[in-house]
Amino acid sequence: MRKLLIAAAFSLAFGGVAVASDYIVVSSTDPAIKRGQAFDAGAKVALGAGKTLTLMRASGEVVTVRGAAAGATIPGSKLAAADAARFETIRALVQPPPEGRTFGARRGGICPALESLQTLDDIVRVAETSGCKTVARQALDNYLAKNGAEPPVQQN
Repeated sequence: MRKLLIAAAFSLAFGGVAVASDYIVVSSTDPAIKRGQAFDAGAKVALGAGKTLTLMRASGEVVTVRGAAAGATIPGSKLAAADAARFETIRALVQPPPEGRTFGARRGGICPALESLQTLDDIVRVAETSGCKTVARQALDNYLAKNGAEPPVQQN
């Protein structure tokens, strides 16, 4: 029991230390780069000539990178204090939803109307608190479309 308490204390003490990456892939024309994949600013990516990669920061900034013979470099600078929880919530919304039925996915309450979710803060709050992940995913796709992201490419 004592070891369990010590492990829990370490988990709480160091749980917030994990640093999120800077960008989440929201769309890619390269099948090797999957939606939801994370990259750090300045990272080199094997993105072929003619391919595009649309990325989003946890702040909501959307950028598109174009590939070349030598690949591409993820733009921007490393975020000093990334909100790891927000980044992971957005990443979970960007990744394809689990297949099949999921029981207990909604924790009660009524999901807000899709049209009411206009800001990234609203979308993240609904995803984290109300369990309305399907509505939050749709709202995030709408947000991305309004902010210049290309629609996600279907990948098998």
